[in-house]
Amino acid sequence: MFERNIFDEYKLYCEQRFMLGDYEGFTAQDKQYFLVSVDEIEDNEITEMIKMGNHLTAVGDHEIATFVPTGNNALTSFVEGQNRVLFQLPMYVSRSKKQKALGTELARHHQRGKSYPPSQKNGGAWSQYWTNRLTQLEKLYVDLSKNKQKLSFDQAFMVSFPYYLGRTENAIQYIVDSNLDYRQQLQMEPKTICHYQFSANSWLTIDDRSGAAVKSPVDFLYDYPSRDVAEWIRQLLNQEDDPYRRTTEFVREYQSVEPISPLGWRYIYGRLLFPIDYFKIIEGYYRSVNDEDGDHYTDKLFELFQQEVKTEVFLREFHHKILPKHWQANVPKIDWLESTRPITRNNHPSFIRRQ
Repeated sequence: MFERNIFDEYKLYCEQRFMLGDYEGFTAQDKQYFLVSVDEIEDNEITEMIKMGNHLTAVGDHEIATFVPTGNNALTSFVEGQNRVLFQLPMYVSRSKKQKALGTELARHHQRGKSYPPSQKNGGAWSQYWTNRLTQLEKLYVDLSKNKQKLSFDQAFMVSFPYYLGRTENAIQYIVDSNLDYRQQLQMEPKTICHYQFSANSWLTIDDRSGAAVKSPVDFLYDYPSRDVAEWIRQLLNQEDDPYRRTTEFVREYQSVEPISPLGWRYIYGRLLFPIDYFKIIEGYYRSVNDEDGDHYTDKLFELFQQEVKTEVFLREFHHKILPKHWQANVPKIDWLESTRPITRNNHPSFIRRQ
């Protein structure tokens, strides 16, 4: 079915299949391709992502995957029941990526992306976007409170939501206040080509020995560079017991190319305050359509609760362990982090995973 779909849509003979991260790839006529599912992405967004990729290629980034239209010159195809976009891997990529510091490479990526002229003013309006998502969760919370019978996940959501509500409101207010305090500098804070949620795995490894990698345009969006820095720190915090050394190293690498302004540091801290993983888990669970997906999100929620203490400690110690000393007075602390204990630290029965 896969091979037949590829030929019908692209007139390419699939000679060999492979996996590129989570994406399905194949070889045809000595060229390598991979497919990205775009069921939840609008066509105008896909078009903008492709334009970003073309811009980066034009200004010297040779690690960008190239969009391939269908045989009928359409944007997307239908392969194995999914709406997909096809990309061709670049013919020549850096073979010494392991010797290049990720923070430095990300800063160079941001430098190239600053000259991109966006077709639409997308990205950057974090506070409004977060407010909209919070409103949806508040409605869900009210609706669930009316149900007498609740599953384990429902109970954990009901007990934890007030805490994460507070975190979210703090994050929104932090960004709003930052924009007010720096309203004159706000117009000077550049946007660039960023990633949806940047991590060490965002750039797809095509050669494990050398670390050669490729960037998928479907991961791109136009936003403040602090977005990528904050999301990289978030994923590191989720993975390592001691994230301070690597975070400091990553920031030093980044700032060797692109200095981070006081407003940029505020944006980084504000994003870290926002509990994006909690939102993704709750939203994912209540959109899930089968027990397997529901169990997956349930496991993720209880793992998040176990992580919460470490997250709070990191947010509390961020200023004196991560933030450069000369900017510490410009980035306000959050008072409650210094004085309160969240409900997730207590042995509430709703935070104990029942088998």
